[in-house]
Amino acid sequence: MSLLHEAPPPSYEPGEALEAAADSELPTYSRRIRRTTSTAEPATPKEFSYEIKGYFNKPWATLTLLGHPILSRKIATFIDGSEIAGSLKMNLRSPDPIKSVTVFVRGDLVVCGDPDERMNFFRMRKFIWTPSMGDPRAPVASNAGNTWEGKFKGEYNLPFSIKLPELAESPEGGERFRLPHTFTDRASRGSIEYYLEVRISRGKLRSDDRIITSFGLFTMHPPSPPSQLRQLAYRSNVPIPGPHSDPDGWHALEPVQIKGKLCGEQAVNAKCTVFLAKPVCYIFQTPVSLLNRFLKYQLCYTRGSSIPCAMTIEADDTQVADVLASIRSTALYLQRRVRCTFGYSSVNISRCGQAIWWPSPDAAAYLGNAGQRHIMGEIHLRRELHPSTAIKQFQVEYAVAVFPPAAVAFRPHNTGPLITQSVEVVTRHAHGVRAKTATIPPANESSDPFVDRYYESVADGALKQGKGLTLWKGASDLFP
Repeated sequence: MSLLHEAPPPSYEPGEALEAAADSELPTYSRRIRRTTSTAEPATPKEFSYEIKGYFNKPWATLTLLGHPILSRKIATFIDGSEIAGSLKMNLRSPDPIKSVTVFVRGDLVVCGDPDERMNFFRMRKFIWTPSMGDPRAPVASNAGNTWEGKFKGEYNLPFSIKLPELAESPEGGERFRLPHTFTDRASRGSIEYYLEVRISRGKLRSDDRIITSFGLFTMHPPSPPSQLRQLAYRSNVPIPGPHSDPDGWHALEPVQIKGKLCGEQAVNAKCTVFLAKPVCYIFQTPVSLLNRFLKYQLCYTRGSSIPCAMTIEADDTQVADVLASIRSTALYLQRRVRCTFGYSSVNISRCGQAIWWPSPDAAAYLGNAGQRHIMGEIHLRRELHPSTAIKQFQVEYAVAVFPPAAVAFRPHNTGPLITQSVEVVTRHAHGVRAKTATIPPANESSDPFVDRYYESVADGALKQGKGLTLWKGASDLFP
């Protein structure tokens, strides 16, 4: 009789080390700062065991997975491109005609519904043992060319490792892509989940035994290093240079017009230009081939750090310029869009950060223009932010949205975003000097009723319910 171990789906709560451990996973080093060995990665992997029990509730087969020592919490977790290592131990009281032992790995897009639906985007398998490998107790080298025809009895230990590919290929073939980060969110009807099965096969007319469990996948992609002048500022522990002092280190968005009324009477017509600090991230698009491979770049930032930003406001009236530049927060927001087009189209847009502002060190360079104001700021990126993901009919995307400033006594004509700029969020810091934040993340974000109303209008109402997902109906449904 087949016995199935049903492991719970991945569940990463905000604040857990799985979402925050990228800092300690692969620390970056500067020439001036040397980290002690106490911050080194623990050498011992974290073990997760799953059993098949027989008569008298005694286990006769145990699957052990060796998860990453820092990232693994509730389930074994592995870094993309690394090896899934583990072992299968068996203790058989009577002869068992086992024909093969196989490891299967798969990744699914699971869509909440009644019933839940799943779409497989990745699968692979590896034989731990087959008769052609010889005696399962003998060393591998001594089994060359020997076919074993006996039965299993007693104790066996079958170690295995299966390498996750840098670029995976769709089961349908053709398309190649990076494996996405594990994703679960109550505000999204889609989730990215990974499963591993060890199957003990006995051939025709005999039942197989299986152990199936979920595991987590953690992506580790860094952005490019920041500009040389910004690196120098980080090393010297001084404020970073603005767009005027470091033009190559900033990306300027298209200028936008801010229109509205000041004090209910005075017409406002000002120009606003927002700058976002580079670096950029170069991304291989899919499918990957010698003929149609090309490079695309996006502004790229590491969660747990910040997005440095700057703003220039130009107005004919100096009073208007002063009022619009007097903001200390708002005007610039980080928003996340989770899009799922499997079954039916669903888009959830929410804000997940906002800028904090202060006077720009470049302001003295523009004293000749009385109607110009310059401010600097940053958007803190929470550690629990899910990295940017794009897989078939599911995407997690980020953008910086520019809204009219929520200045005192100013009422804008346009209450939606004036312009948006796509950005990439990753888990690993750039090589070299570590970027620093200039301010402390606020305990509570300030509220702008116009912005609140906008994000309420674009939020997706189809949220997940509190019940857990039905992972599979049976072993044959998940791993046919």
